[in-house]
Amino acid sequence: MNTPSADIVVVGFDRSQAAWRALDWAADEAAQRGTELHILHALGVYLPGAIHEGVPEHHLLEAEEDLERSAHRAQQGREGLVVTWEAVWDEPVSSLIRMAKQVALVVVGARGLNRFTAVLLGSVSQRLAAHASGPVVVVRGTRDTADAAAAGPVVLGVAPGEPPAPVEFAFAEAARWHAPLHALRTWTYPQALPGYLATPPSDAEEHVARERAEVAEVLADARQAFPEVDVTQEIRLVEPEEALINASHTAGLVVLGARRHRPPFSMRLGKVVQRVLHQADCPVAVVPT
Repeated sequence: MNTPSADIVVVGFDRSQAAWRALDWAADEAAQRGTELHILHALGVYLPGAIHEGVPEHHLLEAEEDLERSAHRAQQGREGLVVTWEAVWDEPVSSLIRMAKQVALVVVGARGLNRFTAVLLGSVSQRLAAHASGPVVVVRGTRDTADAAAAGPVVLGVAPGEPPAPVEFAFAEAARWHAPLHALRTWTYPQALPGYLATPPSDAEEHVARERAEVAEVLADARQAFPEVDVTQEIRLVEPEEALINASHTAGLVVLGARRHRPPFSMRLGKVVQRVLHQADCPVAVVPT
């Protein structure tokens, strides 16, 4: 067990199948970055005297044994990868949010030990994606993560007025994995009233041209910084959630920006990010803006 440095990849671990898959993805990512992997197992809040004496030590010992096995697995086939680990008595989301303030990337699985709570918005992955101050990758899907990362493009959802952070993250990932980058922008016809279009279909070609020009402008600085990345743009007349979920079937990673300063009483995550996190078929990176 060691204390992590700042420029590392942290993976949340809880012995679930999803956690093992997140571990594999995070280990590959750390190896590609040439940085350290830190495995964090948060056991929950321990209240002394509230449970039978000796039980916390028993759980801690089991967790440490699992972490040793996970560290060994992470190093297999990844020569030179430095792996550190720790088990802590803390609430998982709180501990990972604190980590996200200090490290380069936090990785978690999409499902935890509790299959019921994992589908709620209060699950670890959802809450972490909603509150972390740094990039978070939620490892989703059923395909082999290594095959997906090696073969699939990085898909970047480009919202109107997209800030630089998600764009730079997506380009850096594409360059790191020698993968193409697919920038995806969607739009729909505005409706004055249900069933009544405010923009006639005849204006579609002009609208697509404007959208394409805006996306090109958003990508311009990153394209200059990462000239080796092969970039394609796609403008689709469809809801953004549908387009991104469909793109995830063949992607290695989907990258989305998430606003941290949202209006009062609004959801912590926008509906696009929430739905993609629930239904994507590949890992999803949520980059705070």
